[in-house]
Amino acid sequence: MGEPRVEAVLAFRGGGRSMVGHDRIRLLEAVALHGSITKAAQAVGISYKAAWDALNAVNNLLPRPAFSAQTGGRHGGGASVTPDGLALIKAFHLLEERLARATAVLSAGESPVDPHVLLRSLGMRTSARNAFRCTVDAIVTGGVNAEVVLRLTDEIQLAAVITQASVRDLGIEEGSEVTALIKAPFVMLATGEAEPTVSARNRIPGTILAREDGPVSSEITLDIGGGKTLTSVVTWDSADRLALSAGVRVWALFKASHVILAVD
Repeated sequence: MGEPRVEAVLAFRGGGRSMVGHDRIRLLEAVALHGSITKAAQAVGISYKAAWDALNAVNNLLPRPAFSAQTGGRHGGGASVTPDGLALIKAFHLLEERLARATAVLSAGESPVDPHVLLRSLGMRTSARNAFRCTVDAIVTGGVNAEVVLRLTDEIQLAAVITQASVRDLGIEEGSEVTALIKAPFVMLATGEAEPTVSARNRIPGTILAREDGPVSSEITLDIGGGKTLTSVVTWDSADRLALSAGVRVWALFKASHVILAVD
């Protein structure tokens, strides 16, 4: 017997009404294809009444109707899917695709599953090259800003400085799960075994995994332990001057104010 496969079931619900899932979206697509509730019901294998009730449930989900029906006429009535209904179909399939990517990660058998990998598979997009799932260890409050201390791995802490208002608005508290975003150009690099004496709050040791040179800049990827990597972008001249190459030990330095926090 094979390993059990993880599956995700997607459904929309609004205002406590009945759920709209794959079967009702399929019915809505059949209406768009055939232009008739009767023919759509036959295509998906349900009665006309069941189709009518299901389509009304879809209409009830949205502020504006997902389909419209016309009665009478020489050849009887017809039905059409509105622009809002077409948008609902497209959004549903997009979410289904992203859920499929997430469940593929869960089904892969790797343990433990990295929540950040699941987050990326669901389609989170950000211009920040570095995105880490962290736990809030502590919050140090000040007059306007707060320093949020984050646990990235057993060995690594990050610090972020955000406003007190952001702490409240995001609902951040000790034990919260957050995503820390750091743009690669914000990550400075220093060589040497001793921890640099600099004002940057975040100082993380790592080993260079790869260097990719461009016309002006070099992208440096570091192994920072715990299965995590950190990416920095520095000028090509700086990368050469520091002799940055695979296997070299470096320090990644970035300010707490350059760490952006996001919550689910």
